[in-house]
Amino acid sequence: MRIAMVSSEVSPHATTGGLGEVVASLSAALAARGHEVSVFMPLYRCVHSNDSELLLKDAMEFGDRETAWETRLLDEANGWRLYGVRKEEFFDRRHLYGEGDCDYEDNAERFIFFCRAVLRALEKLDLAPEIVHAHDWQTALLPSLLAARRGARSTSLLTLHNLAFQGVFPAARFALTGLPRGFFSFHGLEFFGQINLLKGGILHADRVNTVSPTYAKEIQTAAFGCGLEGVLSGRPDKVAGILNGIDPSRWDPATDAQILETFDAKDLSGKAACKLALARELGLRLGRVPAPLFAMVARLTAQKGLDALLDALPELVEMGAKLVLLGSGSAEYEDALRAAAARHKGSVAARIGFDEGLARRIFAGSDFFLMPSFFEPCGLSHMQAMRYGGIPVVRATGGLEDSVVERKDGGSEATGIKFAGAGPKALLHAAHEAIRIFRDPDKLSTMRAAAMRADFSWSKSAQAYETLYASLKARD
Repeated sequence: MRIAMVSSEVSPHATTGGLGEVVASLSAALAARGHEVSVFMPLYRCVHSNDSELLLKDAMEFGDRETAWETRLLDEANGWRLYGVRKEEFFDRRHLYGEGDCDYEDNAERFIFFCRAVLRALEKLDLAPEIVHAHDWQTALLPSLLAARRGARSTSLLTLHNLAFQGVFPAARFALTGLPRGFFSFHGLEFFGQINLLKGGILHADRVNTVSPTYAKEIQTAAFGCGLEGVLSGRPDKVAGILNGIDPSRWDPATDAQILETFDAKDLSGKAACKLALARELGLRLGRVPAPLFAMVARLTAQKGLDALLDALPELVEMGAKLVLLGSGSAEYEDALRAAAARHKGSVAARIGFDEGLARRIFAGSDFFLMPSFFEPCGLSHMQAMRYGGIPVVRATGGLEDSVVERKDGGSEATGIKFAGAGPKALLHAAHEAIRIFRDPDKLSTMRAAAMRADFSWSKSAQAYETLYASLKARD
């Protein structure tokens, strides 16, 4: 099949979270299965394009003026082609979506333009995709644009990575879409007097899916639907849920050159050395009595359960736990974590920002990996941590529910610990269980080995997407 993958992020070129890695890994897995995959992204300032090939110069009416842009071929070395839409006015900026906690004021213009430019490039480069696969609100206009074209040759799939971000803008921005006026209605992009790009994509896409089976069910409820639960549950077909994967060759403690010592499930001596090295690097005092090291690598937002963690933190330290956190996001959480690290010096370490090398060292050196997320569409960092023997301690929601196996009877197939509540008490109860396991060397090694053996490779997920694409083709 000919597939056009369209995303605002593609790893390693530009990414703020899991979206970019998912798009790159899925594209590679589909290409390996024999499909012709073309990936489109904005050509941001951070994307190195000195060696890119200019394929197309084009212009179109956008708002009250004619706007020109370029389409460039950025890469074709991984079995799939990566194209960049170059428009410096919109994309030559320090960040992808905004500065600090503030989105760029013209994000509507930026990503509406991107979608329209991609559609023009697909036509003028004669790529003729059978499937246009859009990701999240930034590209959700594409299904609406295709639906407005009679006899469009491409069918559309919209993947929801996080329903909380919907692309809601003033109604005046609707004119930029180039859509017929009838699309601004209750049965289109209109949303309480504004435009909602994601709502339009959900309504007009030939199929909609999310990044885990549990999240697909959750978002059709008022608790997790973010105001779109009626739109999702009202679709004539079922919203599919396909669990994301990771590239096991990229996340392998047996070959990772960025950790102190390599190791595998059969010989974990290298993990013990990595733990000691991480503690020294971050100023954590492990002491003579073995202490469990908990870790968290995440965007610092309320979604990630940081309020519960901050409330539970003093008691965690009292229990003898050590904690390391890596991430960036809300200034409120960044400041709170810095203060907690200063207050609990030697027991808590916080590093603000993102450093993949440090993330790998944290995965390799930690005993347990925390994800107390209020909601989690899929999650990737816990899968990466599991590859390095970090046992996940997670709230049972979304992809965390689907990817972590818990056995109350202590069966050998258990890969982690799950808890249901969203507050600090539930988290502390799970932490108590983790410490109990830590103090039982046999149980700890059994669970650690099971976590490391868990298969999150893209082969199964890519096959599920392949089946979904085939069902779309069968409709034509």
